[in-house]
Amino acid sequence: MITVLMIAYNEIENVKMSVESFRLFCDVEISLVIVDNGSEDGLWDWAKEQLDITYVRTDERPMSCGKALNLVRKELEIDTDLLVIECRYMITPQYLSRMREMLYSEENVGAVAGIVCNTPQFNPNRPVCIQNYEEAIRISDKEERAKGKYALMVRDDCAVLWKKEVLKEIGDFEETVNSVDTMICDYCIRTILTKQKIMICLNAFLWQMNVRGPMGMADLGNKGGWNALEKKWGMHYFNDIYNPQLIEMIERGTKDVFSVLEIGCDCGATLLEVKNRFPNVQVYGCDINVAAIAIASQVADAVVNNIEERNLPFPKGNFDYIIFGDVLEHLHNPMETLVYCKGFLKAGGAIIASIPNLMHISVIEKLLQGDFTYAETGLLDKTHIHMFTFNEIVRMFDCVGLQISRLATSLTAISDRQRALIDNLLVLEDKAQRFMYETFQFAVRAE
Repeated sequence: MITVLMIAYNEIENVKMSVESFRLFCDVEISLVIVDNGSEDGLWDWAKEQLDITYVRTDERPMSCGKALNLVRKELEIDTDLLVIECRYMITPQYLSRMREMLYSEENVGAVAGIVCNTPQFNPNRPVCIQNYEEAIRISDKEERAKGKYALMVRDDCAVLWKKEVLKEIGDFEETVNSVDTMICDYCIRTILTKQKIMICLNAFLWQMNVRGPMGMADLGNKGGWNALEKKWGMHYFNDIYNPQLIEMIERGTKDVFSVLEIGCDCGATLLEVKNRFPNVQVYGCDINVAAIAIASQVADAVVNNIEERNLPFPKGNFDYIIFGDVLEHLHNPMETLVYCKGFLKAGGAIIASIPNLMHISVIEKLLQGDFTYAETGLLDKTHIHMFTFNEIVRMFDCVGLQISRLATSLTAISDRQRALIDNLLVLEDKAQRFMYETFQFAVRAE
């Protein structure tokens, strides 16, 4: 049995379509509960006519998602596996059965999420590009077993299936955050810290509807939810996204035995994906953030360490690869750090790094307007200490005795105006090349 808690707030049309998708494609035993967090759009009038759902309306309008779900769990005495889902998602054939299969594929799997086909949010786990709901149904409606991989948190994190034993162990959802995504992020962290695994079911598809009410629950999350989590966990970023370009720089067979160290590993998302792709790899990490290492240590041999203090607790000559994922720009002396870390490579080992490009046309455009404004994230992240262009990256690695053997570029959309500006800049200075302006971030492997 799976209890489905569908959270709704002034999104009656979404609720109707989501409920209908459950009616069409439900292939396991469920109890469907609508958790109405104070809607004023007639949801109650519609829901009372539906004989196959349970409808619960909160008194406080609206209350935090965590508080609403905790009240419903207690009121209905729920003692089953629990799917928490926002009402803006429609399920597809075999979504529920594949999610359940993945949840019980291993004893210590505590939670499973699927894949949202059409979210604009970047998700490297999304295996296919699906154009419409009909196509999502067609692709899902195949006789195949659940396919999955391990994850830290869940990228499409507004629909997660939790095992009932894990719910009992962890307890209530966090009530100080407003939105579903922040609440689930917090619960994922707590799940990992109890040594339970989180998995993504790669062929359990959801379709996100674009019909929105006057204020959806995701909008409520903009009122301090992430700030509350930052205060609780001591992390400014909650990064569960691995960098595919860095991992693609690892040229190994899937059965090979080798070792990887990541400097500034954060919560360990990239190291976990390395393990997903190379089951026999040994992964290690270090980071200055204690809370992040508490999470990363569940997937790697990870330690709290400031790389600029030059006291890594690992043997010299121990690693086949050392990864710097968006780290070198945060260091006071990145060149000295590379020299130090080179000593931890095995013979024939390589350093892999991703580095933002200060010469990107978006920065040049603003600079020509007199602006060089730092931000929380991005190319002008306020925590960046060193800035790099392509030429400076090449010089840095050359100076430390490492030769770049592979280069990859990450591009972002640029406007017609920016494209014309690049044309003009290339006329003014012919030593530069177009890719130097168009690349948002470089990824390199140096040996």
